[in-house]
Amino acid sequence: MTLKEQVNKDFIQARKDKDTLKADVLRLIKTEYDSFLIDNKRDMTDAEQINVFLKDIKKTNEAIVYAKQVGREDLIEENNNKLAILESYTPKMMDEDEIRSFLEENNVPSMALKDAMKFAMGALNGKADKAVVSQIIKELLK
Repeated sequence: MTLKEQVNKDFIQARKDKDTLKADVLRLIKTEYDSFLIDNKRDMTDAEQINVFLKDIKKTNEAIVYAKQVGREDLIEENNNKLAILESYTPKMMDEDEIRSFLEENNVPSMALKDAMKFAMGALNGKADKAVVSQIIKELLK
């Protein structure tokens, strides 16, 4: 079952269970999938589907930080619940040690920055946080 099919199935089940938060989160994901299909006249690849979730995870983390700054406990709780839903659809992300060893095994330290970034972002797309990958590449190339 593809990720898109799983989202559709879980959306229907969330509606039946009257789980409004999960239904709302999945509705937004479905909307992004549909918009992509209309704009590009093709379905998303698996990596593109995962990137939709990663983008929403990043937005939700930013919302949590902002809610903490203004002291809104209700928003913090809601966004933490939303974050749990989104993260349940993404694969386990690589940690810094795994990223570093992958990059070293593939001779990234001997590449130019532009080539290293292009290789790493392509190879680790959807498997690791892009900001962490970028930071590690810059450290390895020093």
